[in-house]
Amino acid sequence: MSSSLYGSGDPWENGWASSEDQQRPAFGTASNYLTSSQLLTTVEEPERLSVNTSRVPESFKRIQDGLGARLTSVEDVENFVFSKVVQLGYLKKYQTAKIVDTLYDHNLVTPSSPNTLVQILGLVSLEIDATGTGDFVTLQFRLGNLPELPQELVTALLARDEPAPSSDYNDFIDPLSAQLANTSINENDAEDWTSRPGDDIPDPLLHDNSTTISNKAILEPDTDEGQAKPILDSSITKHVEEIRDRFKPLINTNDLIKIKEVPEKEGLLFKHINYFITHDLRLGMNSHSGTKKVIRRYSDFVWLLEFLLQKYPFRVIPGLPPKKFSVGSSPDSQFLQRRRRGLHRFLNQLIKHPVLKQEPVVITFLTVPTDISTWKKQAKIDYSLEFKGQKIQTHFINSIWPTIGKEFLQNWANAENSIAKLIETWTKTVLLIERYEKRQQQISYDNNKFVEMISSFKAGNASLYPASENSIIGENNKDDMGTINESLGYISEFFNKSSQVLIDESYSVNTGILEKFKNYLDYLYSLQELFERTKRLSANNIDQLEARIKENEAKYKKLSTEEADVKGADLAKLRQVIINDKQEIFQQLNKDWLIKNCCFEEYIMFQETQYLVSELWIEWTKGRLRFLEKMNGLQTHLNGEIENNMPLSR
Repeated sequence: MSSSLYGSGDPWENGWASSEDQQRPAFGTASNYLTSSQLLTTVEEPERLSVNTSRVPESFKRIQDGLGARLTSVEDVENFVFSKVVQLGYLKKYQTAKIVDTLYDHNLVTPSSPNTLVQILGLVSLEIDATGTGDFVTLQFRLGNLPELPQELVTALLARDEPAPSSDYNDFIDPLSAQLANTSINENDAEDWTSRPGDDIPDPLLHDNSTTISNKAILEPDTDEGQAKPILDSSITKHVEEIRDRFKPLINTNDLIKIKEVPEKEGLLFKHINYFITHDLRLGMNSHSGTKKVIRRYSDFVWLLEFLLQKYPFRVIPGLPPKKFSVGSSPDSQFLQRRRRGLHRFLNQLIKHPVLKQEPVVITFLTVPTDISTWKKQAKIDYSLEFKGQKIQTHFINSIWPTIGKEFLQNWANAENSIAKLIETWTKTVLLIERYEKRQQQISYDNNKFVEMISSFKAGNASLYPASENSIIGENNKDDMGTINESLGYISEFFNKSSQVLIDESYSVNTGILEKFKNYLDYLYSLQELFERTKRLSANNIDQLEARIKENEAKYKKLSTEEADVKGADLAKLRQVIINDKQEIFQQLNKDWLIKNCCFEEYIMFQETQYLVSELWIEWTKGRLRFLEKMNGLQTHLNGEIENNMPLSR
């Protein structure tokens, strides 16, 4: 592989992204990246292999004779050699940039030396011969058997043309960095995004980390390895569908996890409530079948949420209900019920997430009956970021992102701009559902009052409408008043039965449909919090590092042309600073891409929550239809009983 960070076909195969400590060889032998101990130790570079002039390719000799006098620095090599190699299509810019890095890494900065020029041309010929082989190690092995340069290229190099401008090289970064140019939204969208009222924090997810790079490098069609290759719509559609298939948020009628309060409150001075959690889920590799039962406190839920936010900050994580309404307020039964239901939604949303449900801490929380505070003291818990030690898949940055990246970022920005309004709207919808449920309770209460009033009226109406057989008026009222009182009994029975139907309706709304409305509201809040965390936690200083690298490379070129006695340790130190900064850029680029990939997956999976809207409204209409059918049945029966029986005249 190439010894250059920027030039590597897989920039992370050097091992820096690994979570394990790497055993790095001495500087100048096989790797450019030093450990902290190596940074404090001066390691002499091995003596370079000399070039056997009898085995130098003829094309090299011709170039040395024709251009040797004009090539005094690496910049001259870029202008007179690399620029034409790229123009003629033998190499891409990222490949020549890789070779330039190799020249600096191995001090091949004096092309005026015949030995050095042969090695420079050797790197070019190797890279042309087989992509990815133009590295220092391969060069040393093949110094005696280097391939010839193409005749057309040699002729072009020997032509006395003016050198091509070197600005392309100064502005160039490897294709990995270049891909970042595709992550920005258009100028007008960006302006709208960053100037939202009340929001002064730019979103790093939408930031273009390669501001010095033209989009041309990744937009022009290419079939060579290392360049962006947008994939077909059918392929990206399949990829999106695979992500969505992993997440199924629908509630249906089955609660995967059940939770109830333990009646006894524990604690000597400060009482607390325990929650009894049961489920039949098989979580983890070695999970056994059967019902699992654990007891957890509210503080255990708080710790679990804090852990998830620290380890998975770029995931949609459900929130917890508040511990109390206000400071000093005593927990009443209604609040405790709402909190228990909030914890119930939290757990069921958690185990529906394809990543969070596989987290060992979550599995322990739901399966190990041990007290969490005791378990935390004994366990070794990994709080590090979920993708620590991971490297971004090249398929994502080279194929998936060029196809859908711009669309995703635009949709992400649109969603973030509108989420607050949607939350406000849905919160009001939830309040309307609660008011509907309360109204049903109130109507039920009023119907019971109807029963009381009708019974009272029946008991007292005899004094107003005498129906005694021993009186003339009573004899006249007897049949009609008896029929009226009998019908009042039917009406009282109707109000009594309808009151029970209303109570059942209120209970159904309160325990079922209302929870589904709140469940969807929880998802909206979780997405909003993801937007906020992403803006806060995905920042980087790639731009500053790029500027510092350019400045230090300019210094290095200047020092390399001076006398040997002024170089000393400063030159080696400066070279190491450049290498370290490049390494840091790739670390941050890797993290930036991993964040983009993670947020992309979360946004795609969140699209499945649209079916929660369908589910809850379908249940709402079905439930209301059942309620109205029951009420209509009672009303029809009552109407049949009294319509023809209650007299309207003598």
